[in-house]
Amino acid sequence: MIKALVLRYRERERMLSALHLLLLVLQTLGPNQVHIQVPRTSSAVMIDGIFSDGEWQRAASIDVPGTAKLYFQRSTDFVYIAVEYTNSLSGIVDLYVSPREGEVFDLHASAKLGERQLRGNAFPNWSWWNNRDWTANYSHVDSFEKRTFLPAPIREYQIRYSRFGSSAWRVRFELTAMGVNNETQAHVMFPHGTTDNSTAGWLQLNLE
Repeated sequence: MIKALVLRYRERERMLSALHLLLLVLQTLGPNQVHIQVPRTSSAVMIDGIFSDGEWQRAASIDVPGTAKLYFQRSTDFVYIAVEYTNSLSGIVDLYVSPREGEVFDLHASAKLGERQLRGNAFPNWSWWNNRDWTANYSHVDSFEKRTFLPAPIREYQIRYSRFGSSAWRVRFELTAMGVNNETQAHVMFPHGTTDNSTAGWLQLNLE
């Protein structure tokens, strides 16, 4: 009897937690504007491309149908964003962040890390390993001869909150899903229909 009550209590807690996250995740303020209230976490996150127990359990999440699932959470000092590819062995991510009007940064994670800032209507060429106040897990070589990499279906970003300062970031994702031989399986922009040189339609992360 006691065991049954405990199981019912735990199931109720899981349902309440799921409902709480659902209410946090999506607050649609218009047909092209989606706000995500980013929850706070006290759990330490290892940026290793692995979802360890407890690391992302309080994160808000949103699905990119057929491609990936996105996760968002923050601590006092950092904002954490993760991409979990749901139908691919690996994936490349370009995370676009606009902390304020007129500023757009592209934070890239693949076998290399790099960032660049929109100038006018175009981005400059890449300068690799210039990431400042942020990091992400990157792909490791499987075979130099075959130019293949070990599977990396999860990309975890850790971005220092003070790097951008603003309490509301607009974000966009360019997701490149990769197959077993590093071939491109899908190339998806999310939110759909958005571009990298305009923040119209991007997600907004509320960090307060």
